[in-house]
Amino acid sequence: MKKLQFYLSGFLALQLVLAAGLFWREHRQQELQQQSEPLLALQQEQLQRLEISADDNSVTLQKNAGEWQLPELHSLPVDAAKLDGLLDKLAEMRSGWPVATTSSARERFEVGEEKFQKRLRLYSDGEVVAEFFIGTSPGFRWVHLRRAGDDAIYAVELNSYEMPAKGEEWLDKKLLAAGEPESISGPDYQLRKVDGEWQFVAGDGELDVDKARELASAFSGLRIQKPAEEMPEAEPLEIRVATGGGELSYQFLRADEKYFVRRSDREQLFELSRYDYERIADLRRPQLVRTSEAEGESQQTAEGSEENEEATKS
Repeated sequence: MKKLQFYLSGFLALQLVLAAGLFWREHRQQELQQQSEPLLALQQEQLQRLEISADDNSVTLQKNAGEWQLPELHSLPVDAAKLDGLLDKLAEMRSGWPVATTSSARERFEVGEEKFQKRLRLYSDGEVVAEFFIGTSPGFRWVHLRRAGDDAIYAVELNSYEMPAKGEEWLDKKLLAAGEPESISGPDYQLRKVDGEWQFVAGDGELDVDKARELASAFSGLRIQKPAEEMPEAEPLEIRVATGGGELSYQFLRADEKYFVRRSDREQLFELSRYDYERIADLRRPQLVRTSEAEGESQQTAEGSEENEEATKS
């Protein structure tokens, strides 16, 4: 009996110690949270320029007339959603408790002036207002970070891949997407949407509506890869697309197993994937006409539906 009381007393004491430890930990976390401060004490609207460096690569993002652009890449527009995501993450970073403060730790965590994985500089009114060194990762979606001029090294919730140091990776890849097409004029066909349904403007044959929708979707989701380095020697294929905002003319080119596209409102020629090229530029009227086989399948489907309805009624 005494032995049982001894064990129970020991168990109770252990519970009290654990409870006290948890209380202290929670209290300490709340205290640190109250003492922490934003690592970037700047409103996003005040930012005018970002510079990201990594190894031998670097990229500059510049705000002009309210639009973020890539000045070193023909001043093409930045992917706004991607940039907003990074700026939101930077705004949420707080100091907390540093994981290290020594100069040797800078080398170990790769957040030194000479040895770093990424360096991020932010400008406002032409001056550097914040500079961060991004280093190794202590865990999934976390990195070690140090502010320039500060010894403290923090672990913050951030992904290194969210800060690419190449302009092509910041480029708005949907720059030439057509929105919602209302008519499409190709090499040997003209399509128009009437009352929400696609149809041929003229000519014989019944339109395969599904293929017309796929073509319209290809224009709506068209993605470029990067600016072309030079103009290929190839005959362009022109396709005109009308939307609620007006008519756009696309030129598609193929040369040396590479695929290119240009739109009438921009001079720049871009590379695009073979997949996007083929599902737009290789399409001709015979492929848009509903075949007898497709009609037969459609008729069989309709007959099957009618039989099912009659069987249900009976």
